[in-house]
Amino acid sequence: MMKMISGPGIYRYGLSVFFIILVSFSIPLTGAQTIIEVGETNPPQNIILLIVDGMGSAYVTPGSTPLALNGDPVDSADVPFFKNMMSDGILLPQIIVPTPSTGPAHSVIITGFSGAEQGMVEYNDATIYDVLKDEGFLCIAIMHNGDFSEMRNEQDIVLHSPSNSISTPSLQVQVNDTGVPVDIIREFEFWEQELPGYLEGADGLDSYIAYSNWELDASRDIVTHMARQHPDMKYILTINVGVVDSAGHYNGVDGYISSIEGVDSKLEPLYSAARDSNTAFVITADHGMAFKTPESSRGGHASDDYYSSEAVTVPLLIISPNVVFGIDQGVYNQEDLAPTLLSILDIPAQLSYSDGEAIPVKDYADLWVSVNTKSDVEVIRGSEMVSGGSGDCMYIFTGLEPKTKYTIRVINKEDTLEQSVHLNVDRLIRFDMVVSNDDTIVRDGRTLGRYVASVLIFIVIIGGLLLINRIRD
Repeated sequence: MMKMISGPGIYRYGLSVFFIILVSFSIPLTGAQTIIEVGETNPPQNIILLIVDGMGSAYVTPGSTPLALNGDPVDSADVPFFKNMMSDGILLPQIIVPTPSTGPAHSVIITGFSGAEQGMVEYNDATIYDVLKDEGFLCIAIMHNGDFSEMRNEQDIVLHSPSNSISTPSLQVQVNDTGVPVDIIREFEFWEQELPGYLEGADGLDSYIAYSNWELDASRDIVTHMARQHPDMKYILTINVGVVDSAGHYNGVDGYISSIEGVDSKLEPLYSAARDSNTAFVITADHGMAFKTPESSRGGHASDDYYSSEAVTVPLLIISPNVVFGIDQGVYNQEDLAPTLLSILDIPAQLSYSDGEAIPVKDYADLWVSVNTKSDVEVIRGSEMVSGGSGDCMYIFTGLEPKTKYTIRVINKEDTLEQSVHLNVDRLIRFDMVVSNDDTIVRDGRTLGRYVASVLIFIVIIGGLLLINRIRD
């Protein structure tokens, strides 16, 4: 027999059902999308982001001479493997840092926002990690000094050092996602125990280099492990090597240069592991380092006393199967790095707060066309229609010739719109068409979700107040 519900019970039951219905409508609604392959594309499956803390561009760029604050030249680092890798990728030696301080600079790197601070990293959809997780990537990291907590919390798993000590650091594996495979956790725990062996007998600058050796060996092992045990799992590995920055502060010019050379000496195994597993290898720095004289025993970067080109200019080396080769001497901004990483991976998702622009490093470009109602789209170069599609509201045209001007024509039964675009990098173009009463307007899923969520919260609050009032009565 069916149980009858009456009185306050039926009110609560009705409210619950109403709540469930509203939740079902609050799921973001998006139109379908049509992917059209115009030309060949070859994005990497995974990506390594190696941040060498404090490595200024002039110290490693061929043909550049770093200058001390008094104007005298400073020794460059001997980095043969870094220079060898340039033949397999593209070097951008003029990346300008908006704030040459570790926390803000790391925040800019991963959010693509020039004014980012550490707290912003926690915002929804603010970082490359948020976007990549939505795309099915595992976010893993090995970080000297642990970086800051907000950045660690963005990872699915991270091996870091809560201690600031180089010679006697403490290590910790932090797992933020229960879905991380057990074998990966064990691999991180193995390398957690390996550091003392690297540091045994090392002292002074040797302990700095031993620490970076451990970090780069561990990173290479993780990349190799992922290729063997999880070949189909996409991931981003973030590595923060902090010894160069520490050496610049406390060991002067000689220690700074030697620590950079120590990092270079361990890059080849990591690079080989990346190349063999279709993994892009990206090397950059959060900021540079300046010295008052070529013999200074201490360096700096964050204070006004040290503000200089050497402190705010960092390199960006990208090795990926889909980038052009050579050196690009253009001046770019650190906030451009995050959208560039997503572009390399052919990921169309946009960072919510980014004011950076993807740098044109790929040997092709992708075009995303979003229309508010189902329409036909034509991609035209000169007088030739290169590609097109019909009957959808989102189109992704992949493998277009870069550095080329295209005309995008959108047609439906009520309207025809055109827009020209110089496709030097991946672009997203939106069209708002005139719609008839028979057409369905497709709204952006995120905007719709937020709108419905706001309405839902309001209704639940009102329902709660009514329920409280009913109970009182």
